Amino acid sequence: MQTLTNPVKGLLLVAGMGVATPAMAELTPGSVMTKDGAQITPTLTTGISSNDNFFSTPTDEESRLIWTIAPNVDALIEDGVNYYNFNVATSTSLHNKDSADNFTQVNLSAATHNEFTSKHRLDFNATADWLFEPRGSGLTEGLGDAVNELVEYQQQSLNGRYEFGAESSKAQVALMGGFFNKKYQNFRAISQFRDYDRTTLGIIGYYNTQAATRTFLELKQEDYRYDVVDVGGISRDSDDVRVLFGMEWDATALTSGSVKLGYQKKDFAAEQRENFSGLSWEAGVTWQPLSYSFVDFSTSRAAKDPLVEGDYIRESVYRATWTHDWNDQLSTSAGLSYTDEKYVGEIGRKDKTSNANFAVSYTTNSFGMVSTYVDFIDKDSTQDALKFDRMVVGINFTFALKAN
Repeated sequence: MQTLTNPVKGLLLVAGMGVATPAMAELTPGSVMTKDGAQITPTLTTGISSNDNFFSTPTDEESRLIWTIAPNVDALIEDGVNYYNFNVATSTSLHNKDSADNFTQVNLSAATHNEFTSKHRLDFNATADWLFEPRGSGLTEGLGDAVNELVEYQQQSLNGRYEFGAESSKAQVALMGGFFNKKYQNFRAISQFRDYDRTTLGIIGYYNTQAATRTFLELKQEDYRYDVVDVGGISRDSDDVRVLFGMEWDATALTSGSVKLGYQKKDFAAEQRENFSGLSWEAGVTWQPLSYSFVDFSTSRAAKDPLVEGDYIRESVYRATWTHDWNDQLSTSAGLSYTDEKYVGEIGRKDKTSNANFAVSYTTNSFGMVSTYVDFIDKDSTQDALKFDRMVVGINFTFALKAN
């Protein structure tokens, strides 16, 4: 059972900041092969969307038209079962009312997969992103129309995984390690308190129970370290430990997926903050009753760090998406999700967010793909300033080389 798959020839999605694009729009673009054996895959997506509540406010909503341009270049070198991948992507959004909201985001990523023998496999991946927070989210939650510039930040990650044991054997073990860093670039009087590093260490033991199915036990620790202590002098540093038991399986007659359930304990360095210990889970299941139609179900529950207020958030997420290929060129996708968030730490805040989306995608023989979508969000909160609903309607055109 492979732990990672080839990163190329996947789904192409473009989502400008503040524009939610449903997870569909499957396209296999063509590539150019260099003399050195590198497979270069360029794509260009451009689109326009209408956002009827750009600042995510409960009243006095302001609409925006947003034009997005997103080029992407992917480079892949394959050497048998090994591969080396590098990707460069940018996304520029232009707004019809205020040029202060125009921005360009940059995403860099690299990944390697090496199988030294049938028993030894090693994976690395790294990312570097230059990003902007959508208005009315993150540090400007509830204040989207009160600031005159976008919140800008950078983040980087490096992750590695070593797996020992032949895939045909009864058992395997995997060691994991990672590092993540986030740093804000403006509004430093506030944002300096939200710069942090996260280190991850983990081990997973697998046992193959039958063909294409294996159970596992996962132990993972994540350490959060903030660069600057809050104004009140209370540290946000914490150690997060999870012990999860689960099962994963490849396609059976109808389903494939992974389910893990267990215990999470989050301890803060400051005694003034409330620790968490309790149930945690992650699950994703695909049900495919027909070769051209499938439904994805996913859910998770965990305690996570808040961005602005509170000690931690007890978050539960539920999501379902149905994708149907009507023929070789036309497909549709419909999705529903619900997120329940309870903020812990002397604020008594509770948020409930519902989301519904629908998209139609048509792959052309001439240039690539055209997709149109509608995305609706309704957020309810015990804090009135954070309540809002928003609808985004858009159309995207993806240009790609013809596949061989």
